[in-house]
Amino acid sequence: MLLIQTDRETLLKALQSVTGIVERRHTLPILSNVLVEGRGNQLSFVATDLEIQVRAESAEIRLEGDFQITVSAKKLQDILRALPEGTKVSLDQQEAKLLVKAGKSRFNLQTLPAEDFPKFAGTDGAEQHFEISEKALRHAVNQVQFAMAQQDIRYYLNGMLLVLTGGEMRVVSTDGHRLSFAKQTLEGAAAWSRR
Repeated sequence: MLLIQTDRETLLKALQSVTGIVERRHTLPILSNVLVEGRGNQLSFVATDLEIQVRAESAEIRLEGDFQITVSAKKLQDILRALPEGTKVSLDQQEAKLLVKAGKSRFNLQTLPAEDFPKFAGTDGAEQHFEISEKALRHAVNQVQFAMAQQDIRYYLNGMLLVLTGGEMRVVSTDGHRLSFAKQTLEGAAAWSRR
């Protein structure tokens, strides 16, 4: 079944923006895969390492129908990189394989069920949006980063808490022994909105 037919650059651009978090060696084989989804005229690539999920979308593609498939992110990226610029690429699904066709070249890639791909729970539809200058954000992070844990098995201590309330940003970090706190007022009433 034909899934996509487009040029190499369109696929490669979207795929490269998500493969940075994909690990080759992982305890769960599906985490080395990328989820390729097609809905309407929008193609998306989704990758995750169970802590971060990255999605890249491309609306430039004519799809043959809605689909979901997972395939090795690194192998697909390597194939697309090796093809000459301007090459037309088609992706066909054949049972548990993805057939990548480009000119006279044919590549068969093993797939895993899309239902097994770990996706983060969706939001309630309301997005939070705020704007802050790079200088102000850097200043707040610099005030608390000394207390962040370094490679602690309690992974939640390896980062910081960012809270936005009433036009104010609060940043907190701890390594279990030290606690640091910084507060910053967001300028302007329009700086903070709900979408």
